Amino acid sequence: MHREGHIGFSLVVLSILMSILNHWDLLTAIIALGFSIFPDIDLKLGIAHRKWTHNIFFGLIAGLAFGYITELSGLGFKAGFLGAFGGVILHIMGDLLTYRAFAPLYPFSKRSIALGLFRSDNAIVNRLMLILGILIFSVLYLHRNSGIFLTSP
Repeated sequence: MHREGHIGFSLVVLSILMSILNHWDLLTAIIALGFSIFPDIDLKLGIAHRKWTHNIFFGLIAGLAFGYITELSGLGFKAGFLGAFGGVILHIMGDLLTYRAFAPLYPFSKRSIALGLFRSDNAIVNRLMLILGILIFSVLYLHRNSGIFLTSP
């Protein structure tokens, strides 16, 4: 998936999760959205793509590091940890939908997997995911905070 696909996918999952839990923590969601594109830093660093930054261990390190930063800044550890860890996990989930296999549970398992639903560079899928994410987030957020949409007659 590309950047817009990851952001859209993350918005879809976060919206549904926050609605089910009936807990809309926008700070954690914003951090998660930022970290949902962070694992692709491997492309800019010139290291093996989907190896070192696309696994649960990297997510844990990112979560602990950012949780520490948000704790020092007075925002609390929880929002930083859940946002960063969750964002990396959302990125991994999005990439699992594509054809290219990788080891998301590394170092606990070196088994590479992929669901093979579409190519990661499919512009239509990435754009539709972004549109869908924005739409679902907007509808669910407005419904929760203003009572519009999805109301019974």
